[in-house]
Amino acid sequence: MKYKKIIFILHFSLFALPSFSQIALDTNQFQPSVLIENFTSEGCSSCPEGDKFMGELIRLSDSTNNPVSIIDFHVDIWNRSGWVDPLSDSVFSKRQRTYLAKNKLEAVYTPMAVCNGNEIWPGMAKKEIGRFIGKSLTKPSKYFVRVASQMVPGEDSLTVAYALWGNLDSCLINVALVQQDLISKITSGENVNKTLHHHNVVKFFYTRHLNGVKGEFKIGIPRGLDLTKYRMITYIQQENTWEVLCSDQLFFDVRK
Repeated sequence: MKYKKIIFILHFSLFALPSFSQIALDTNQFQPSVLIENFTSEGCSSCPEGDKFMGELIRLSDSTNNPVSIIDFHVDIWNRSGWVDPLSDSVFSKRQRTYLAKNKLEAVYTPMAVCNGNEIWPGMAKKEIGRFIGKSLTKPSKYFVRVASQMVPGEDSLTVAYALWGNLDSCLINVALVQQDLISKITSGENVNKTLHHHNVVKFFYTRHLNGVKGEFKIGIPRGLDLTKYRMITYIQQENTWEVLCSDQLFFDVRK
């Protein structure tokens, strides 16, 4: 789908944060976070613009050390339009449809940005998404999560250890292993002869019911996976509404 381009300037002051407690057991005000799930496709002519904007957000949040996480879900809804997206998964398409149902929306389109699980815009809607980020990061959160991970010796798996603060009930914990940068050369379909740049592409996605404010579990990974090309993004989601309550991300240091 095509959308009118919105002129947008994202100032560094947009990400200015007040002084919230990050980890403090005697307060219910914690540092807020923003999680954007970008549903996209290599077979969609509008998606490269949205992907570019998501890349800009990633670079800005990384450079300013602010808690904004972007994950890129490639869906298969355009795979019969001349190009089969090799990064797509029908599971991700189902996830997109579930978000639409929970937010009482019907139209399926790409790129679609789901912000903290309950605000949805086209992925290139810079003004609306920027305003959401700015507003969200100036409000204290009632919830906070910190995650650590390491390779399991002798296994093709990672441990995921988490600690949570806040009154959390009936929640899911989602873990996305995302490849930070990917380049695809498209030879057919709406983006024929284009070179597409992708950011934080979901390669492995795990969901489980949250069990306690602290915990640890394992996730499988392919043997020989170069973790230096990945980051882990973890987020806590209300089970019924799918509102994202808090999120965390980490890079892997595999130096010996």
